[in-house]
Amino acid sequence: MRIRVMVMSGPDDGREISLQVNQRFDGQLESPDGFSIGRRETCDICIPYDTSVSRLHAHLQLRDGELWLVDEDSRNGTFVGRTQVKEAMPLAVGELFRVGNTWLRVQTLQE
Repeated sequence: MRIRVMVMSGPDDGREISLQVNQRFDGQLESPDGFSIGRRETCDICIPYDTSVSRLHAHLQLRDGELWLVDEDSRNGTFVGRTQVKEAMPLAVGELFRVGNTWLRVQTLQE
């Protein structure tokens, strides 16, 4: 399964990021640690130009076939629309979310 995320603002506006989700032997999909979002080069979704993004800002996690957004105690917050993520929050395909000053959108969850 692949998750596609599109950057919707900043210098990377329009860049699409494809994330691969592993399938276990029993057929269950997993992303045990999720996909990291932040300024750090090792993040799955790296946003190095936005200084309001923490080095490790947030994670996307797949739980029971649904995508969830988790803030990692970032300094400037993580938002779904205008709602700040305080606990894990589900994300639907097409939904906009913001880390720091950078907007992103979940494009697809593809099998």
